[in-house]
Amino acid sequence: MSFGMTLYHFFIPHHTNNHRSKALHIDILLVYVLAFAIFNYGLGFVHRQIPDVLGYATDIHVQQLLDDTNAQRAAAGLSPLTLNSELSVAAANKAQDMFAKDYWAHNSPAGQTPWDFISGAGYRYVLAGENLAKNFSTSQAVVDAWMASPSHKANIVKPNYKDIGFAVVNGKINGEDTTLVVQMFGTSVDSLAEASTPSKPPVVIDQAVSTQQAPQVAQAIPTQAPAALASAQQSLGSEFLGVTRTPAINIPTLTRDIVFVFAGVLLGVLAIDAWVVSRRKIVRVAGHNIAHFLFLSAIVILAGMTARGSLL
Repeated sequence: MSFGMTLYHFFIPHHTNNHRSKALHIDILLVYVLAFAIFNYGLGFVHRQIPDVLGYATDIHVQQLLDDTNAQRAAAGLSPLTLNSELSVAAANKAQDMFAKDYWAHNSPAGQTPWDFISGAGYRYVLAGENLAKNFSTSQAVVDAWMASPSHKANIVKPNYKDIGFAVVNGKINGEDTTLVVQMFGTSVDSLAEASTPSKPPVVIDQAVSTQQAPQVAQAIPTQAPAALASAQQSLGSEFLGVTRTPAINIPTLTRDIVFVFAGVLLGVLAIDAWVVSRRKIVRVAGHNIAHFLFLSAIVILAGMTARGSLL
């Protein structure tokens, strides 16, 4: 069979393929899935060898995280959080500990809690919390993911928090290039003393923190002054204030484009199939709804294979 006839047999309904293009046969689905699995494994292998050429684009910075977080608080009618150097140091120490001990959790293998890192940085808290994120591509994506999670959102819009600290740093966890974002919240003894005394003191309970009285609502959220960021930079070093990576080929973009091309070809084959069947008045005993459903489900699954971001 010539190459032209092979293509015809694969894409066009004909008596040689039982009047259904081979591309739409259910058994070919396994070939597609296997091909994409091999492709995905190959991407991972090449990424580990030359991450600067084939990798994951990242653009996450503390200033944008702070602005986006305070924008969410403004939308909820709450006052902005102040970037705090001690909380930022605690966040950086937590990130370094996760890389050094190769773990992804609120509590370290040695039993250190977020509160240990906060206290160790010199922040005397009466209220504290922690949000973690890894392997997101942008600052906005991180904050959006936190806001989509009830437990993380609860920290961001907790009325009684006054201060916030961030660390954004790249390293390896379980042998994989990982961008960590650590977000620490707190209300210090000093800030509580300056404010009016609440009817009941807040009580720290694990990663979630209970509070009783909200502070006065601010009408607008100003952008945090550069001095606060400069103070954090002096305490941390610029390596903890953001990660920008621009590989020559971005894996999610590449995979998305290939999936779109595959989906487009498949939809084109389906359109040709419908047109030929209608024109030739071909009667089929079995419909192809199941086959179509499986194909399209496979596309959705494969498109989701590039999702990397996760929260704690």
